[in-house]
Parts: sequence; C-alpha cells; structure tokens
Amino acid sequence: MTTIAGTIAVFLYLIALGYLALGIRDRPLAAGQPRGPLAVWLLALIAHLVALVPAIATGTGWNLCLGNALSASMWLVAALLWVTALRHPLASLGMVVLPLTLLAALTALLCDGDARYATSAGIAVHVLFSALGWAFLALSTAQAAVMTAQHRALHDHHTRGIVRYLPPLFSMELWLFRMIFIGWLFLGLSLISGFIFVDDLFAQDLVHKSVLSILAWVIFSVLLLGRWRLGWRGSRALAWTTGGFVALVLAYFGTKLVLEVILGRV
Repeated sequence: MTTIAGTIAVFLYLIALGYLALGIRDRPLAAGQPRGPLAVWLLALIAHLVALVPAIATGTGWNLCLGNALSASMWLVAALLWVTALRHPLASLGMVVLPLTLLAALTALLCDGDARYATSAGIAVHVLFSALGWAFLALSTAQAAVMTAQHRALHDHHTRGIVRYLPPLFSMELWLFRMIFIGWLFLGLSLISGFIFVDDLFAQDLVHKSVLSILAWVIFSVLLLGRWRLGWRGSRALAWTTGGFVALVLAYFGTKLVLEVILGRV
C-alpha cells in the first residue's frame, strides 16, 4: 500500500507540474489562482501522506531514515505552499518546490533504512517544532531565490516568462520575512524542546545536529535583526537566508547522511 500510494503521488506531482507550467504560460497567476494545478497538487499531497504515515509511524517507533525524513520534510513544504497559494499568487513557486518533493518521495520509496526511535510526548513536540521550522525556512529560501531572479530580470528589463506572473517585489519581500520570522520562531522552539526532552546529546549522535541548528538559528537571527535595524534586502538578504538554510540542511540531513549512508549506522 505504501509503495502504491507513493508511486501514485510521484505521478500526480508530475501531472501537477505540467498543469502548473501550462497555467503559467496561458494566464497571469496574479489575475486568478490556477485551480486545476492546485486540485491535482492536493491529490498528490494526499497520496504522499497516505504513503508517509505507515512508513514513518511503525509499531516500534518512528522510522526516520534519511529517505523518510526528506520525504516528510518536503511534503510539509509542499503542503505549506499549497495552503499559501490558495490566498496569495505564489503557486508559481511550485515549479521549484514540487520537483524537489517528487524526488524526496522517490527517495523514500527506495529507503531501506530502519532507524526507529522510541516516541514520547516531549519528543513528538520537538519533532513537530523542527519540521515546522524547516518547512517555513525551506520555503523562504525557495522564495528568496525566485525573488533574486525576479529582481535581476526586472533590472535588465526582461519581463517575459514566469516573471510576468509573480506578485510585486514589495509583496514578495513582505511575505518572505514573515515566513522567515515564523520559521525562526519554530526553530528556536525546537532547540528549547530538544534541550529539555532529549537525553545526552553526545550519546545519541546529536551533538553535530544541535551545533549546526544553533548556528542556523543565529544566522537567521542576524538576518532578522539586519532587516529590522538596517533594512537589509536583495542580495544581502538572500545570502544570509541561503547560509542559514544550508546550515539547517546539514544539521537535519547531513548528520543522517554521514551516520546512515557513510558509516552505515541507524
């Protein structure tokens, strides 16, 4: 059932991508959301979730192997963007997010890891905060990259293609820093809950994850402070956003890659 649902999700993501590309070409997204792509996108999310739940929530604990962790994180990013696109003309960001979600779903189908962790209410809260923080900051990074391309295209007077259908830069920037702030808040809560509920970070091979997560939180803190006090925007904001997200990716998935793939530990 898990494999079937995952395969269906992959095909639905492909259809949603094609449908979204046609919608972007045929009419401006700002004039009305493309309901067709969003409907297929929703079906893909449902199929993906059907595949994820039994793969992760097992009878002996949560199976958070590298593939499952990537798949769950990208599902949350895609779901968050879908909800946002219902009210704001940001569906075009799906051209960036959906291919990554599709690849993550494929990775989960091929995942043969068996990393199981005992669950508790405290650990569940910590994982929830971590997932929400990662999702908001991942989506912020994708939007920052699109904004950079949009700014460059407008500066060079190239307004063809997807640039014509994006919201004004001012609106994009406002939403960007709202999402960064929410992601920063959840990341901070995940750090606090981790120090409260996780026993012996060194014994559980979590010290590197903790250090890199703290580094990411500090980077985003500097970015928000620079935005508030100095009005940072444009390429400087993108650089800090990208740097913080890279640290976060290394924290969440770099450690898993080393432990599970390179060292063969689960």
